[in-house]
Amino acid sequence: MRRIQVRTICLLLVGFFCQSSHAQGGPPSPRAQNLRMAWVELQKKPDDSITQEEYLTVFPHDYKSFLKLFGLNRELYDDGYEYVAILPTLATRRERQVGTLLVQLCEDAQYDADAPSYLQHAMAAYGTQHTQMFVTLLKRLPPGKQAHVIAFLADVENPTAYPEYQSIIDRLKMLGDSDVARKFEIAREKRSRSHG
Repeated sequence: MRRIQVRTICLLLVGFFCQSSHAQGGPPSPRAQNLRMAWVELQKKPDDSITQEEYLTVFPHDYKSFLKLFGLNRELYDDGYEYVAILPTLATRRERQVGTLLVQLCEDAQYDADAPSYLQHAMAAYGTQHTQMFVTLLKRLPPGKQAHVIAFLADVENPTAYPEYQSIIDRLKMLGDSDVARKFEIAREKRSRSHG
């Protein structure tokens, strides 16, 4: 019995030290390594189609995985802005693929500082530059998910310092999609009322 207790304590300590060394700069996970390598290659060859495809393939495709890499005290936390901000620039050649990725990530996103705000700004930049595709992808979501993505984009401290949101509304109206534009306006109004 005592041998089992000692073994259990040793296993717990090993697990604790492994986690601790990982959080303090231990060896990166394969997922972080792959994304880091793809990002470095993208810096070298930003217009290369294969390099862009590789980056979009290894980038997290759901919000939980996104936070595991870019969330507070995570492996790529310090460089998260660079990894996320590059996404809208890839939409020139890969409009649908980038839009699909961003919308997928935003479906479950919750606003917070750092990585979630980087995602919010990347989605807003994409929505401004590729409004038609953005609204097409948004309309494919169930109503609750649509509302969540719009509310996530509206969740900012200072709407006047966030011209991309108004730009999305203006472009939606230009495209004749006043119903979706109105949803954006309502979400902004709700956010303003709830945060005084």
